[in-house]
Amino acid sequence: MIAPARPAADRPPLWLVVATAAMALVLLAMSVGETSLKGQYLIDQGEYLSLVGLAFILAAGLYLHRQRRLVASLPLVFPWLLYPVITQGDQIIDNLSITWMRIIVHVLLAAIFAMPVAVIVYAVRWLMKLSPIASRNLAIALLALELILAQMFLGMLMIYTLFAMIALVWLFGGRDRAADERARERKSMMALAVVIGGVIVSGGLYLGFKNRPGAYQGSPSFYMDPSQPNSGFTSAVAVPSGAIALPSGGGFQTAMIMYAASLEKLLDGYYVLDRNYNYHFHNELFVRSTPLVPEYRAVGLALIAEGRDKRQRGDAAAADVELDASNPLKAFLDDVRAYVAYNFDRATTLERMSGEFEKTKAGLQHATHIYEGEGKYLGVQLATLLEKHRAVLTSKEAGPIVAEFVTRARAIEAKYANRIVGF
Repeated sequence: MIAPARPAADRPPLWLVVATAAMALVLLAMSVGETSLKGQYLIDQGEYLSLVGLAFILAAGLYLHRQRRLVASLPLVFPWLLYPVITQGDQIIDNLSITWMRIIVHVLLAAIFAMPVAVIVYAVRWLMKLSPIASRNLAIALLALELILAQMFLGMLMIYTLFAMIALVWLFGGRDRAADERARERKSMMALAVVIGGVIVSGGLYLGFKNRPGAYQGSPSFYMDPSQPNSGFTSAVAVPSGAIALPSGGGFQTAMIMYAASLEKLLDGYYVLDRNYNYHFHNELFVRSTPLVPEYRAVGLALIAEGRDKRQRGDAAAADVELDASNPLKAFLDDVRAYVAYNFDRATTLERMSGEFEKTKAGLQHATHIYEGEGKYLGVQLATLLEKHRAVLTSKEAGPIVAEFVTRARAIEAKYANRIVGF
């Protein structure tokens, strides 16, 4: 059945429909995507763009109010208000019980899943002049399609949530609201208050959770704690300006290879722990059954132990290397040896902390975040050391004996290069 044509004041502008539809679909994709998805930039390093979205919808709201079209456009405002809150999702559920985590996450997911459905139905109803009943049926069909996404990427709780949303649309959708539409002129100021108040509340939640005191994600990973920008490995080694002189024997090259191998094994262990703690947590959060590596904690710690053994072999080889203090190669060796020692000291701390975190289902979130953060930092800081000693590493004298270490170090950096941590 085709609904009667509406005057322009009773329809949202096309530009707002298109912009909101694009944003809603992107947020839906990010909500079911992995942390390596490049689009996650919008909820991580680029989360400030959510404030740009708030400014956009505030300006749009003021403009539409003057055009007397804000009431008709009000449903399209809410996705923009939700975006800043979504960026702080992990901070919002931080340190809650698993039950409250599930409730809050699925409320947010319900809103995320509803956004593109609402925008599409709104647009189709406007373009094709659908009746309220036809609009309701379209919404139900789209929500039913989203059950596939819930099954593929989330879990049973999201499937139940979508069934509840379908039931609500069936019960309360499809009603003729002609009387309400005729009264929209009188509701213009209320709609404007909703927009302005919503922008204030959304921005306040964003800034409040982003800047609250305390360790970010409740973990010891300084990499994800904005209050600890200068924590982590600090090199006290200055690069001398002396001539590069190659050491006698093969001890230096052996030490470099063993140090690189030790960091590779360490990162392998972190990766096993990071991914399996992540899957384990989301199995609990969404009630799903992603397969885990059997005894994954023991497997990850065993890999770290292998790395520790290689580190000791590297230390033994380095102890036999004789280099003058003015030799840039000595500075590089000292930096690498200190950085390797720092990381294996951190590994002991992480093992203890993750053991405490995993005692609760909610704590699994923090266990994955600490290994995720350390894996990312391991490569980031290693790249910093390579840059610090770039002159010696690219020299024709030292290049051949450090080439394997540099290659392995770049591979370590690449492992987490495109990963979003703490999301």
